[in-house]
Amino acid sequence: MRRKTLLASALALLITPVAHATDLMDIYRDAVTQDTQLAIAKAQLEQVRSQADQASGNLLPQISASGTYSHNDVDADGNDMDYENLNLNLQAQQILFDGSVWNNRQAADDRLKAAVSQYRDTEQNLLLRTSQAYFTVLRAEDSLTTAQAEEAAIKRQLDQVKEQHEVGLVAITGVYEAQAAYDSARASRIAAEGQLVVSYEALEQLTDKNYENLEVLQRDFPIQHPAPQDRTVWERMALSNNLSLDTARDNVNVAQSSLKAKKAGHYPTLSLVAQHDRNSDSPNGTGTIEQNTTTVGVKASLEIYSGGTTSAAIREGSFALEEAQVSLEQARRNVLQNVRSTYTQVNTDIQTVEAQRLTIKSSQSALDATRAGYEVGTRNVVDVLNAERNLYAAQRDYDDARYDFIIDQLNLKRAAGSLTEQDIEALNQWLSDSPAPQEALSSDR
Repeated sequence: MRRKTLLASALALLITPVAHATDLMDIYRDAVTQDTQLAIAKAQLEQVRSQADQASGNLLPQISASGTYSHNDVDADGNDMDYENLNLNLQAQQILFDGSVWNNRQAADDRLKAAVSQYRDTEQNLLLRTSQAYFTVLRAEDSLTTAQAEEAAIKRQLDQVKEQHEVGLVAITGVYEAQAAYDSARASRIAAEGQLVVSYEALEQLTDKNYENLEVLQRDFPIQHPAPQDRTVWERMALSNNLSLDTARDNVNVAQSSLKAKKAGHYPTLSLVAQHDRNSDSPNGTGTIEQNTTTVGVKASLEIYSGGTTSAAIREGSFALEEAQVSLEQARRNVLQNVRSTYTQVNTDIQTVEAQRLTIKSSQSALDATRAGYEVGTRNVVDVLNAERNLYAAQRDYDDARYDFIIDQLNLKRAAGSLTEQDIEALNQWLSDSPAPQEALSSDR
C-alpha cells in the first residue's frame, strides 16, 4: 500500500505542469496592448491626424445645396391668387488664394509631425518603463533572498551564543547583542517581503495582468562599456535622434506657420465661385413658370478694420514662436545634459559592479577571519555580527549595482533616441527560469 502511495505521488509530480516563468518580452507584449499611457498617446495622435485632414479639406472645393418650398395666398384689391414656389440652389466655391487657410494647413501638418514624434517617444518610454518595472521586481526578489539568508545566519549565531551563555562561556550582553541583530535582520526581511509585493503590483499596473514568477538575470550577464565608447558620439546621436528634441523642433515649425496664418489676415483672399438657381412658380390655373440662373465668377475680399483683433493675434503668434524657440533650446540643453550624465553613470556603474564584487570577497574573508578569532577568544560576538551584516550588505549592493547598470544603459540609449525593441530582446536572452546562486556568499551560513 505504501509503495502504491509513493508511486501515485511520483506520477502526480510528473503530470502536474510546471508554472512557466514570464520573461521581459512577455511583459512588454502585454504592456503594448494594455498600457494606458500608450493608448492615450495613440488617441491623441489620431486626433491630430484628423485635424490635419480637416485643414486640408478647407483647400478643396466646398459644395452646398439648398432648397425652399412655399405656398402663397395673395389677396390684392379683392382678387385672390394662390400659387406655389419651389427654389433650388447649388453653390460651389474653390479657394484660389487665402494665406490663412494655406498656412493653417501647413501648421496642421507640422502638428501631425510633432504628434508622431511624441507617440514614438511614448513607445520608447514604454520600453524603458517595462524594463524598470521588471528589474525592480528582480531587485526586490534578490533583496528578499539576501534578507532571508542574513536572518537565518544571524539566527544560527543567536542560537550558538545562547548555548554558550548557558554553559558560562559568553556574558548575557553577548546574547542581547545577538538578539538585537536578529530582530533587525527579521525587520529587514519583513520590509523586503513588502517591497516585493509592491514591485509586483507596479508591474501589474502596467499590464493589468497578474504574474506568479519572472525569469531571473543570469549571473554571467556581461557588464560592458557602452558602444561607441566616446561621449561626443553619443551627444551627436542625441541631437540628431532624440524624439523629445524632434517634437520641440516640430513645435517651432507649428508656431512659424501659425504666425504666417495670422499675418495673412491682412492680405486679400480670392475664390472661384459658381452658383445655379432653379425657381419654379405655379399660379392657379396658369401652369408652371420656371427660371434657371447660373452664375460663375471670382470673389475677392479684404479686411479693412476688425477692431485690432488681427494685430493682436499677430502679437500672440510672435510670442508663441518665441516660446517655442526657447523651449527648443531648453530641450537641447536638457538632452545634452542627460546624455552626458547618463554616459558617465553607465561607466561608473561598470566600475561599481566590479568594486562590489571584490567587496563581497573581502567581506567573506573578513567574516572567516572574525569567526576564527571568535573561536580562539580574540574577537567577540559583536565583531562576528558586524562581519555578517557587512557581507550581506555587500551582496545587496552588488545586486543593486548590476540592475543600476542595466537601467542606466537603457536610459542612455533612450536619451540618444536609439532605444528599440531589439535592445529588450537582447536583454531577454540573459534571463532564465532557474535562479543562480548569489555571488560568492558563504555556504556554511
